Amino acid sequence: MTTIPRTKDDLKSALPDINSTLKLKGPDASIEIHRDAYGIPHVKAESTHDAFFGQGFVAAQDRLWQMDYDRYRVYGRWAEFVGESGLEQDKMMRRFQIGATVEKDYESINAEAKAMLDAYAAGVNAFLEITNTLPIEYQILDKRPEKWEPWDCLAVYKVRHIMMGVFEGKLWRARLVNILGPEKAASLLRGYQPGHLAIVPPGTDYDGPILDGLKELSEGLEAIAWLKDSPDSGSNNWAVAGSRTASGKPIVAGDSHRGLDTPNVYYQNHISCPDFDVIGLSFPGCPGFPHFGHNANVAWCQTHAGADYQDLYVERFREDDVTLYEFMGEWKQAEIRHEVIKVRDGQTVEMNVTVTGHGPIISGDPVSGYGIAFKYTATAEPNHLAEPILEMMYATSVDEIDEAMRKWVDPCNNFVFGDIQGDIGYLNRGKVPIRSIANAWLPVPGWTGEHEWQGVIPFEELARIRNPETGYIVSANNRIVSKDYPYYIALDFTPEYRARRVTERLKPMTNATIEDMALVHADRVSIPAQVYVKLLSEVTPLDEYSAKAKEKLIDWDCSMERDAVAPTIYSAFRMKLHQALGESFFGSLSDEAFGGTGRGAPGHVRQLTSLLVTMARENDTS
Repeated sequence: MTTIPRTKDDLKSALPDINSTLKLKGPDASIEIHRDAYGIPHVKAESTHDAFFGQGFVAAQDRLWQMDYDRYRVYGRWAEFVGESGLEQDKMMRRFQIGATVEKDYESINAEAKAMLDAYAAGVNAFLEITNTLPIEYQILDKRPEKWEPWDCLAVYKVRHIMMGVFEGKLWRARLVNILGPEKAASLLRGYQPGHLAIVPPGTDYDGPILDGLKELSEGLEAIAWLKDSPDSGSNNWAVAGSRTASGKPIVAGDSHRGLDTPNVYYQNHISCPDFDVIGLSFPGCPGFPHFGHNANVAWCQTHAGADYQDLYVERFREDDVTLYEFMGEWKQAEIRHEVIKVRDGQTVEMNVTVTGHGPIISGDPVSGYGIAFKYTATAEPNHLAEPILEMMYATSVDEIDEAMRKWVDPCNNFVFGDIQGDIGYLNRGKVPIRSIANAWLPVPGWTGEHEWQGVIPFEELARIRNPETGYIVSANNRIVSKDYPYYIALDFTPEYRARRVTERLKPMTNATIEDMALVHADRVSIPAQVYVKLLSEVTPLDEYSAKAKEKLIDWDCSMERDAVAPTIYSAFRMKLHQALGESFFGSLSDEAFGGTGRGAPGHVRQLTSLLVTMARENDTS
C-alpha cells in the first residue's frame, strides 16, 4: 500500500517546480519549459511534434488527476476507482457509447492530426515514466494511471460537451406535455422574444413570430406517452474593429461562464515552435486551444450557441424478439453491445446496450416494447474534430481560421475572431442536422421514417459575419439568426440581456482600449431590473417597509453591486414573483422549473422569465 502524504511538504512534492526552467528531451530535440510568476507553463520547442509533446507533458504535470477523472468517466470505468457509488454513472456513460467512438474518430483523421494526438499522448506518458510522486488522489485510492492513448485526448474533450446539447430539454418538454397537456405546455414554450437582439447581422432585432409548438407537441403525444414517469452556463464574447480602437487594431474579448469547479475545465498554457506560437486555454488531456487563444496573427474565442444537434427517437421493439426494431414497416436488426463494468471491492456488472440505426438506447427497455435512442452529431459518424484544432494553430487571417472550422463538429459555438490585418469575423461553427421541426420539440417516433436527418447545414451556409458596418460583433448565447434564415438551429436561446448590455457599452466607443474591455466584462447593470423597477415605481406600497423598499429601488441605477441594498430587494421581488406564478404555470413541476432541479428545465424557464420582462415592459396584462 502506498504511503499517503500527511504534511504540506508531502503534498508540495507532487507539484511541478515553478521556479526554474526545465530542459526536457523531446522526440526530435530538446524542449524548454519555463513557468512564469503565475505558474503558467511556456513550452518552447524546435518542431511541431515536440511542441505538442511538451504540451502533453505540462498538462500531466499540472492536471493528471483531472485528466484521468475525465478519462475514466467517459469510458464508464469510474466504479473501478470509487466502487459501487460510481456504478450508475458508468452505466449511463456506457449507454451513451462516447468512449466506443473515439478510436474510430482517431482512425478517420488525417496524418497530421494523428501526429498531433500521438505527440501529446507521448508527452503525457513521458511524465508518467519520470515522475516520482503522483497526485494524492492516486495515493489515497492506491491506483496508478494507465498509459495515455492518443484517442483518450478526444474522449476527454467529448465528455466535457455531451451535456451542452439539448436532449434533456426535449425530455423535460415531454414531461411538461404529459402533465399539463399540449395546449398549456405550448403556451409556456414560446421561444425567443421578438424585438430581442440577434447576432447576425450585428445590431438587428429578431422580428420573427412567437413560436407555436402545439401541433408538434400534439403529434408527439402518442410516441412519448410512456415517458410520464421519466426524470432535467453562459458566456459572452465580442470583437471590436480597429476603426473603433485606440491602437487601430481589432480587440477580441471573451469570458466563459463555465462552472467554478476546482480545478477549472480550462488550463492556460503557451506552446511555440518555428511553425506557430500560440497561447490560450486548453482542455487538460487534449492538445491545442479549441475555445480561446491567439497566435501571432489571429485571436479567437467562443460562446455556446445553444444549437440543437442531439435528437431522441422512440424506438418500437418486437415482442417476440427484442433485438428487432420497427422502421418504415420493416423489422431491423439492432446491434447488441455487451458491456462489462468492474466495480472496486465489488462484483463485476454486465449489461447490454442496444444500438439502432438512430443510436444507442439510453432510456427505457426494449423488453417493455419501447426505448429512447440517442442520436448525436459527435458520435453518429466519425468525428474529425482534431483536424480543425490543429489547423487553427496555423491560421494567419480571419478567412483562414474560418476555413479551418469546416470540419468542426461539436459543440456548436458562436466563434468570434480577429486578425492583425484589422479584420473581425463571426462563425456559427459546428454541424447542425437538417430534419423535421418536430425533432426540435420532443422525442419523435423512430419507426415512421419522417424524422430522419437529411445531412447537415452546409458549411458555406452557416451564419457568419465579416467586418460589419457597426464596427463590432457581439454574442452572449442569444438568438443567432433572423426569421429569414432557411435552416432550424435551435428553439431555446438565452435572453438577450447580456448581449444588449454589451452592445450598449460598445456602441459609443470610438477609441476603445483593453482597459475599456475589462470594464465591459465587469458591467453589472441588469436590464430586467430596469424594466421591473419602472413598473414598481408606479405601485402603491402597502406598508412602511414596502415604502422604504420602493425608495431604495427608485434611487437605484440597476447595477447589481454586491454591497448595495437595492439589488437584494429587487432579487427578492423577482424570486417571489416567479414563485407566485410558478404553480399556475408549471403545476407539480413548479419546484423543478424555478428551483433549478429539473433537468432540462432551466432553458425553458429563462425563456418564460424573459417573456415576463417583455410583458412588463409593454404593460401586457394578458
